[in-house]
Amino acid sequence: MYDDMARQSNVSRNQLIEQGLKAAGSPLRDQVKTWERYTDEKANVARDLMRSVKAQLQDVSCAHGFRTLSIGSSDEPQFPLLHALSDGGLWLYDCDDSALAVVKERADRLLLNDVHTVSGSYLDDFKDKHSASTALQTRLGDARFDLITLHHALYYCAPDLWPDLMNALCSELLKTPGLVHLALMSSATEQTHTTTWLYNRFAEKFCNTRNDQNLLDLPGQMSTLPIADTLAFSVCSSAVRCRPDRFADMMKVVWMILLYPQVHDFSADQKVEITEFVLDEFWLAGRDLVQHQDYVTLTKSR
Repeated sequence: MYDDMARQSNVSRNQLIEQGLKAAGSPLRDQVKTWERYTDEKANVARDLMRSVKAQLQDVSCAHGFRTLSIGSSDEPQFPLLHALSDGGLWLYDCDDSALAVVKERADRLLLNDVHTVSGSYLDDFKDKHSASTALQTRLGDARFDLITLHHALYYCAPDLWPDLMNALCSELLKTPGLVHLALMSSATEQTHTTTWLYNRFAEKFCNTRNDQNLLDLPGQMSTLPIADTLAFSVCSSAVRCRPDRFADMMKVVWMILLYPQVHDFSADQKVEITEFVLDEFWLAGRDLVQHQDYVTLTKSR
Protein backbone atom coordinates (compact mmCIF):
# COMPACT_ATOMS: atom_id res chain seq x y z
CA MET A 1 0.00 0.00 0.00
CA TYR A 2 1.08 3.57 -0.54
CA ASP A 3 2.29 5.71 2.32
CA ASP A 4 -0.79 7.39 3.83
CA MET A 5 1.22 10.58 4.27
CA ALA A 6 1.43 10.88 0.49
CA ARG A 7 -2.31 11.48 0.45
CA GLN A 8 -2.37 14.04 3.27
CA SER A 9 -0.83 16.81 1.20
CA ASN A 10 -2.33 20.15 0.25
CA VAL A 11 -2.77 19.15 -3.39
CA SER A 12 -6.43 19.54 -4.31
CA ARG A 13 -8.47 17.11 -6.36
CA ASN A 14 -8.58 19.57 -9.24
CA GLN A 15 -4.81 19.96 -9.15
CA LEU A 16 -4.35 16.19 -9.29
CA ILE A 17 -6.71 15.96 -12.23
CA GLU A 18 -4.75 18.68 -14.01
CA GLN A 19 -1.54 16.74 -13.38
CA GLY A 20 -3.12 13.59 -14.84
CA LEU A 21 -4.32 15.41 -17.93
CA LYS A 22 -0.93 17.03 -18.44
CA ALA A 23 0.68 13.58 -18.28
CA ALA A 24 -1.33 12.62 -21.37
CA GLY A 25 0.98 14.86 -23.38
CA SER A 26 4.17 13.12 -22.29
CA PRO A 27 6.16 11.31 -25.01
CA LEU A 28 5.75 7.54 -25.25
CA ARG A 29 9.36 6.99 -24.28
CA ASP A 30 8.82 9.02 -21.10
CA GLN A 31 5.74 6.92 -20.31
CA VAL A 32 7.69 3.71 -20.85
CA LYS A 33 10.59 4.86 -18.67
CA THR A 34 8.13 5.83 -15.92
CA TRP A 35 6.63 2.33 -16.06
CA GLU A 36 10.11 0.81 -15.85
CA ARG A 37 10.99 2.97 -12.85
CA TYR A 38 8.13 1.79 -10.67
CA THR A 39 7.49 -1.81 -11.68
CA ASP A 40 9.02 -5.24 -11.26
CA GLU A 41 7.89 -6.12 -14.80
CA LYS A 42 11.30 -5.95 -16.47
CA ALA A 43 12.83 -8.19 -13.81
CA ASN A 44 9.93 -10.60 -14.36
CA VAL A 45 10.54 -10.65 -18.12
CA ALA A 46 14.27 -11.18 -17.59
CA ARG A 47 13.68 -14.11 -15.25
CA ASP A 48 11.39 -15.91 -17.70
CA LEU A 49 13.81 -15.19 -20.54
CA MET A 50 16.78 -16.58 -18.65
CA ARG A 51 14.78 -19.66 -17.69
CA SER A 52 14.19 -20.32 -21.38
CA VAL A 53 17.80 -19.58 -22.32
CA LYS A 54 19.19 -21.89 -19.63
CA ALA A 55 17.12 -24.74 -21.04
CA GLN A 56 18.41 -23.95 -24.53
CA LEU A 57 22.07 -23.69 -23.54
CA GLN A 58 22.44 -27.11 -21.94
CA ASP A 59 24.17 -28.52 -25.03
CA VAL A 60 25.86 -25.33 -26.26
CA SER A 61 29.65 -25.12 -26.15
CA CYS A 62 31.22 -22.34 -24.12
CA ALA A 63 33.15 -21.41 -27.27
CA HIS A 64 29.93 -20.76 -29.18
CA GLY A 65 29.43 -17.08 -30.05
CA PHE A 66 25.83 -16.44 -28.94
CA ARG A 67 23.99 -13.87 -31.11
CA THR A 68 20.86 -11.99 -30.00
CA LEU A 69 18.35 -9.81 -31.85
CA SER A 70 16.04 -7.69 -29.67
CA ILE A 71 13.10 -6.40 -31.73
CA GLY A 72 11.31 -3.36 -30.32
CA SER A 73 14.23 -2.90 -27.95
CA SER A 74 13.71 0.81 -27.20
CA ASP A 75 16.76 1.75 -25.08
CA GLU A 76 16.65 -1.74 -23.56
CA PRO A 77 16.58 -1.76 -19.75
CA GLN A 78 17.87 -5.33 -19.96
CA PHE A 79 20.77 -4.22 -22.12
CA PRO A 80 23.53 -5.34 -19.69
CA LEU A 81 21.91 -8.77 -19.31
CA LEU A 82 21.53 -9.31 -23.04
CA HIS A 83 25.02 -8.02 -23.74
CA ALA A 84 26.58 -10.35 -21.18
CA LEU A 85 24.79 -13.27 -22.80
CA SER A 86 25.53 -12.29 -26.40
CA ASP A 87 29.27 -12.81 -26.85
CA GLY A 88 28.65 -13.26 -30.58
CA GLY A 89 27.00 -9.86 -30.90
CA LEU A 90 23.85 -8.02 -29.79
CA TRP A 91 21.56 -6.31 -32.29
CA LEU A 92 19.02 -3.81 -30.93
CA TYR A 93 16.26 -3.08 -33.43
CA ASP A 94 13.61 -0.38 -33.06
CA CYS A 95 11.67 2.29 -34.97
CA ASP A 96 12.46 4.93 -32.30
CA ASP A 97 15.71 6.59 -33.33
CA SER A 98 15.92 8.63 -30.11
CA ALA A 99 15.80 5.46 -27.99
CA LEU A 100 18.44 3.79 -30.13
CA ALA A 101 20.63 6.89 -29.81
CA VAL A 102 20.59 6.50 -26.02
CA VAL A 103 21.84 2.92 -26.10
CA LYS A 104 24.32 3.65 -28.90
CA GLU A 105 25.88 6.45 -26.86
CA ARG A 106 26.23 4.06 -23.94
CA ALA A 107 27.71 1.30 -26.08
CA ASP A 108 30.18 3.73 -27.70
CA ARG A 109 31.16 5.20 -24.34
CA LEU A 110 31.81 1.75 -22.90
CA LEU A 111 33.68 0.62 -26.04
CA LEU A 112 31.17 -2.17 -26.71
CA ASN A 113 31.90 -2.78 -30.36
CA ASP A 114 29.72 -5.89 -30.46
CA VAL A 115 26.51 -3.90 -29.86
CA HIS A 116 24.69 -2.81 -33.02
CA THR A 117 21.65 -0.51 -33.27
CA VAL A 118 19.32 -0.83 -36.26
CA SER A 119 16.43 1.51 -37.05
CA GLY A 120 13.44 0.05 -38.85
CA SER A 121 9.87 -1.21 -38.76
CA TYR A 122 9.51 -4.93 -38.13
CA LEU A 123 6.15 -4.79 -39.91
CA ASP A 124 8.13 -4.07 -43.09
CA ASP A 125 11.49 -5.78 -42.56
CA PHE A 126 10.12 -9.10 -41.29
CA LYS A 127 6.66 -9.23 -42.90
CA ASP A 128 7.56 -12.33 -44.95
CA LYS A 129 10.46 -14.69 -45.58
CA HIS A 130 11.89 -12.68 -48.47
CA SER A 131 11.90 -9.42 -46.51
CA ALA A 132 13.44 -11.11 -43.47
CA SER A 133 16.17 -12.74 -45.57
CA THR A 134 17.01 -9.39 -47.18
CA ALA A 135 17.12 -7.62 -43.80
CA LEU A 136 19.42 -10.30 -42.39
CA GLN A 137 21.86 -10.00 -45.27
CA THR A 138 21.91 -6.22 -45.53
CA ARG A 139 21.26 -4.91 -42.00
CA LEU A 140 21.80 -7.63 -39.40
CA GLY A 141 25.29 -8.98 -40.03
CA ASP A 142 24.29 -11.77 -42.43
CA ALA A 143 24.37 -14.46 -39.74
CA ARG A 144 21.45 -16.11 -37.95
CA PHE A 145 20.60 -15.55 -34.30
CA ASP A 146 20.49 -17.89 -31.32
CA LEU A 147 17.89 -15.71 -29.58
CA ILE A 148 15.24 -13.29 -30.84
CA THR A 149 13.17 -11.32 -28.33
CA LEU A 150 9.93 -9.40 -28.81
CA HIS A 151 9.02 -7.98 -25.42
CA HIS A 152 5.75 -6.05 -25.67
CA ALA A 153 6.53 -5.34 -29.32
CA LEU A 154 3.43 -7.00 -30.79
CA TYR A 155 0.97 -4.32 -29.66
CA TYR A 156 1.37 -2.63 -33.04
CA CYS A 157 0.87 -5.81 -35.08
CA ALA A 158 -2.58 -7.30 -35.76
CA PRO A 159 -2.90 -10.87 -34.40
CA ASP A 160 -3.71 -12.26 -37.85
CA LEU A 161 -0.22 -11.15 -38.95
CA TRP A 162 1.60 -12.90 -36.11
CA PRO A 163 1.95 -16.32 -37.82
CA ASP A 164 3.61 -14.82 -40.93
CA LEU A 165 5.90 -12.69 -38.75
CA MET A 166 6.96 -15.68 -36.62
CA ASN A 167 7.33 -17.85 -39.72
CA ALA A 168 9.68 -15.29 -41.29
CA LEU A 169 11.75 -14.90 -38.11
CA CYS A 170 12.05 -18.61 -37.43
CA SER A 171 12.69 -19.58 -41.06
CA GLU A 172 15.18 -16.89 -42.06
CA LEU A 173 16.71 -15.33 -38.93
CA LEU A 174 16.81 -18.06 -36.29
CA LYS A 175 19.54 -20.67 -35.93
CA THR A 176 18.93 -24.32 -35.20
CA PRO A 177 18.79 -24.71 -32.28
CA GLY A 178 17.46 -21.29 -31.34
CA LEU A 179 14.59 -19.61 -29.56
CA VAL A 180 12.18 -16.71 -29.85
CA HIS A 181 10.95 -15.21 -26.57
CA LEU A 182 7.77 -13.10 -26.49
CA ALA A 183 5.98 -11.17 -23.75
CA LEU A 184 2.63 -9.37 -23.93
CA MET A 185 -0.05 -8.12 -21.56
CA SER A 186 -2.81 -10.70 -21.10
CA SER A 187 -5.80 -9.91 -23.29
CA ALA A 188 -8.43 -10.94 -20.75
CA THR A 189 -8.74 -11.47 -17.01
CA GLU A 190 -11.57 -11.87 -14.54
CA GLN A 191 -9.65 -9.83 -11.96
CA THR A 192 -10.62 -6.18 -11.59
CA HIS A 193 -8.18 -3.29 -11.20
CA THR A 194 -5.65 -4.78 -13.60
CA THR A 195 -4.14 -3.07 -16.64
CA THR A 196 -6.13 -5.40 -18.93
CA TRP A 197 -9.36 -4.57 -17.07
CA LEU A 198 -8.56 -0.86 -17.28
CA TYR A 199 -7.79 -1.01 -21.00
CA ASN A 200 -10.88 -3.01 -21.91
CA ARG A 201 -13.12 -0.78 -19.82
CA PHE A 202 -12.24 2.44 -21.64
CA ALA A 203 -11.33 1.05 -25.06
CA GLU A 204 -14.75 -0.59 -25.23
CA LYS A 205 -16.61 2.42 -23.82
CA PHE A 206 -15.00 5.08 -25.99
CA CYS A 207 -13.61 3.18 -29.00
CA ASN A 208 -15.91 0.16 -29.27
CA THR A 209 -12.98 -2.25 -29.09
CA ARG A 210 -11.34 -4.66 -26.66
CA ASN A 211 -7.93 -6.25 -26.42
CA ASP A 212 -7.91 -9.10 -28.94
CA GLN A 213 -4.16 -9.72 -28.79
CA ASN A 214 -4.03 -13.06 -26.99
CA LEU A 215 -0.42 -14.20 -27.16
CA LEU A 216 -1.41 -17.64 -25.84
CA ASP A 217 -3.27 -18.22 -29.12
CA LEU A 218 -0.01 -18.10 -31.09
CA PRO A 219 0.88 -21.82 -30.94
CA GLY A 220 -2.55 -22.70 -32.32
CA GLN A 221 -2.29 -20.00 -34.99
CA MET A 222 0.98 -21.50 -36.22
CA SER A 223 -0.07 -25.15 -36.05
CA THR A 224 -0.89 -25.40 -39.77
CA LEU A 225 2.38 -23.85 -40.98
CA PRO A 226 5.10 -26.28 -42.18
CA ILE A 227 7.64 -24.72 -39.82
CA ALA A 228 5.49 -25.71 -36.84
CA ASP A 229 6.94 -29.24 -37.11
CA THR A 230 10.36 -27.83 -36.21
CA LEU A 231 9.16 -25.80 -33.23
CA ALA A 232 8.34 -26.52 -29.61
CA PHE A 233 6.14 -24.05 -27.74
CA SER A 234 6.08 -23.25 -24.04
CA VAL A 235 3.68 -20.80 -22.41
CA CYS A 236 3.23 -19.30 -18.96
CA SER A 237 1.66 -16.26 -17.31
CA SER A 238 2.68 -13.99 -14.45
CA ALA A 239 1.48 -10.95 -12.51
CA VAL A 240 3.57 -7.81 -11.98
CA ARG A 241 2.91 -4.59 -10.09
CA CYS A 242 3.48 -0.90 -10.66
CA ARG A 243 3.55 1.46 -7.66
CA PRO A 244 4.27 5.10 -8.64
CA ASP A 245 4.86 7.64 -5.87
CA ARG A 246 3.27 10.52 -7.80
CA PHE A 247 -0.18 10.67 -9.38
CA ALA A 248 1.25 12.27 -12.53
CA ASP A 249 3.53 9.25 -12.93
CA MET A 250 0.64 6.84 -12.44
CA MET A 251 -1.24 8.64 -15.21
CA LYS A 252 1.77 8.49 -17.53
CA VAL A 253 1.62 4.71 -17.14
CA VAL A 254 -2.15 4.69 -17.65
CA TRP A 255 -1.90 6.63 -20.93
CA MET A 256 0.71 4.14 -22.10
CA ILE A 257 -1.59 1.24 -21.21
CA LEU A 258 -4.51 2.88 -23.02
CA LEU A 259 -2.33 3.38 -26.13
CA TYR A 260 -3.00 7.12 -26.13
CA PRO A 261 -2.50 8.76 -28.56
CA GLN A 262 -0.68 6.22 -30.78
CA VAL A 263 -3.81 4.06 -31.21
CA HIS A 264 -6.73 5.67 -29.33
CA ASP A 265 -7.23 9.44 -29.50
CA PHE A 266 -9.57 10.19 -26.58
CA SER A 267 -11.51 13.46 -26.47
CA ALA A 268 -10.94 16.08 -23.78
CA ASP A 269 -14.03 14.95 -21.82
CA GLN A 270 -13.01 11.31 -22.12
CA LYS A 271 -9.54 12.06 -20.77
CA VAL A 272 -11.09 13.83 -17.78
CA GLU A 273 -13.32 10.81 -17.08
CA ILE A 274 -10.37 8.43 -17.32
CA THR A 275 -8.25 10.60 -15.03
CA GLU A 276 -10.99 10.91 -12.40
CA PHE A 277 -11.58 7.15 -12.50
CA VAL A 278 -7.89 6.36 -11.95
CA LEU A 279 -7.70 8.97 -9.19
CA ASP A 280 -10.60 7.40 -7.28
CA GLU A 281 -10.14 3.70 -8.05
CA PHE A 282 -6.36 3.48 -7.83
CA TRP A 283 -4.57 6.51 -6.40
CA LEU A 284 -6.88 7.52 -3.53
CA ALA A 285 -7.78 3.88 -2.89
CA GLY A 286 -4.07 3.02 -2.54
CA ARG A 287 -4.14 0.31 -5.22
CA ASP A 288 -1.18 -0.80 -7.28
CA LEU A 289 -1.54 -1.17 -11.02
CA VAL A 290 -1.42 -4.93 -11.50
CA GLN A 291 -0.54 -6.36 -14.89
CA HIS A 292 -1.11 -9.95 -15.91
CA GLN A 293 1.19 -10.84 -18.76
CA ASP A 294 1.79 -13.87 -20.92
CA TYR A 295 5.02 -15.44 -22.15
CA VAL A 296 5.46 -17.67 -25.18
CA THR A 297 8.77 -19.28 -26.13
CA LEU A 298 9.31 -20.85 -29.56
CA THR A 299 12.24 -23.27 -29.59
CA LYS A 300 13.54 -24.35 -32.99
CA SER A 301 15.13 -27.74 -32.59
CA ARG A 302 15.56 -28.99 -36.16
